[in-house]
Amino acid sequence: MADLNGLHSHASVLFTRDGGLHPPPEVLKSWPNPNHINPEERGWAAPIVLLVVLGITFLVYMARIWARLVVAKNAGLDDLLISIAMLPLLGLAISVVLAIRVYGFQWHVWDQNAHSVVSSREIAMSIELNYMISTTLIKISILCFYRRITGGLTNTFVYWVWGSIIFCVIYGIMFTFLIAFICSPITGFFHLYDVPWRLTHELTCYNEGAVIVACAAISTVQDLVICMLPIFLIWNLRIQRRQKVALCGIFGMGLTTCVCGIMRTYYATYIYYYTYDITWHAYHGWIWTVLEAELGVICASAPALKVFFRRYFSKNSTRIGYSGNDDPRTLAHISRMHGYGRVTPMHSTHSTTTSRIVASGSHDEDVPLDGIKISQGLDVHVELRDDQSQTSYASTKNLTAPPISNQPGRKGRNDWLEGCRTVCIALKPGSRSDSRSRSHDRNIKSGLSEV
Repeated sequence: MADLNGLHSHASVLFTRDGGLHPPPEVLKSWPNPNHINPEERGWAAPIVLLVVLGITFLVYMARIWARLVVAKNAGLDDLLISIAMLPLLGLAISVVLAIRVYGFQWHVWDQNAHSVVSSREIAMSIELNYMISTTLIKISILCFYRRITGGLTNTFVYWVWGSIIFCVIYGIMFTFLIAFICSPITGFFHLYDVPWRLTHELTCYNEGAVIVACAAISTVQDLVICMLPIFLIWNLRIQRRQKVALCGIFGMGLTTCVCGIMRTYYATYIYYYTYDITWHAYHGWIWTVLEAELGVICASAPALKVFFRRYFSKNSTRIGYSGNDDPRTLAHISRMHGYGRVTPMHSTHSTTTSRIVASGSHDEDVPLDGIKISQGLDVHVELRDDQSQTSYASTKNLTAPPISNQPGRKGRNDWLEGCRTVCIALKPGSRSDSRSRSHDRNIKSGLSEV
């Protein structure tokens, strides 16, 4: 019997919460007298940081849209969704700055006045709704980008992407309505601490703490799943380990949003279950809330930034995008500029795209290109080489420049294929299973060409 009493006492202590929206009378008596003249408050450091990050976020977003619309010309649904998300994101950032500087979350709960007890609840509703809309759109935008990079493949990765999109949509709609209609009447949410209003109105509310904590926790799990999905896909590709690490690093940047989500979940739990000084400690929770959304946009735009910086800040040589329909005059000009003779595109009777490389003073040699998958945004770098010493002016010695056909020992097309190891390796004969595997990898890597 004594053991049962001890167990009951331990359980009551374990599940007794010491915080929330409704402090008991003994807690109210322990609070100091209100100070409405010179109350303790937070400074401007956090609002300035949030505004700076917001400016960086908009610059990154503009670079992304420019890269997709102007440089690569391959804008898609993910760009549309991220553009729509920027509107509630702006509202979220402004609401948080106003909350922690103007509308009461810069003070202790006992220093609130008759106006701030209402305005703090109004701005809290604005923050929560803008957070739900913006982050849900950002997550769906990232998942739509994953859907693009896999082409038309119907594999397990695609099923996971579609499942995550559906889950994000359901999560966003459900919690948006739960937060908006958490109290009945709806305006009662704003007047929870308005004593004159409460004396003349009846108010019924759901468990606000459970809704907000569950929302933050599920959002964090979603961030983690979205970050890990492409890493498993990339790691199975047959590419260099350095490329794998680089691509995983780009997609793994989203883990920063997971950290913000964890901090947001912690402060939501602390506010509703471990303290009654809600406005003072919610200050930290709001900061992590807006940082999660802003960093989400930056991470979602990281793949497109590579295209932007490569276009305007790269010091590499000529960029050639050859798709079989390029202007022959452009190819001829590039070939003469680098000493290769002339290059002319041609088509065989079997619809196989080929390129004819004609060295100065020699015969034509047709080079089949049907084994090479050229995707949008692919870079072909032409390097200068000393043909006498066989020394490349760049670091890739004897790998990129094709041998001149009239050199001693050169017999034509077969020798050209041997020399062009980095470009024409897909043309070498292999087993049927190997060809299928390489075709699968090329389809995925063609979608990753802009990353």
